[in-house]
Amino acid sequence: MSAPPSYAEFIDFGREAIAAAVNSSAAVAAGAEAIGRELVQYSQAAFAAAGETARGLLGARTVEDVVRLQSDYARCSFAGLVERSAKLSELGCSLFGAAVGAWAARTNS
Repeated sequence: MSAPPSYAEFIDFGREAIAAAVNSSAAVAAGAEAIGRELVQYSQAAFAAAGETARGLLGARTVEDVVRLQSDYARCSFAGLVERSAKLSELGCSLFGAAVGAWAARTNS
């Protein structure tokens, strides 16, 4: 049977746990900030595209112009959504990896 941990070992364990928690929290905060920036950029781009389309629709002379503008807007919106979704998924995975990595580093030491 092994001996119980000493007071110094217990204190070291607590310090390591606190350090891992701080590192994990910092990684989550940085990741959340990156995701927030990405969402703001997407919102700004979507709003700008909607404004351009609205201006185009106001100046449209034929039904064909309206259909073309709407089709272009839908195509661009979908492409932007797919692109940003991939980017957000990548950011989410890296956030998770960084947060868990802080705890994994503690267990490997």
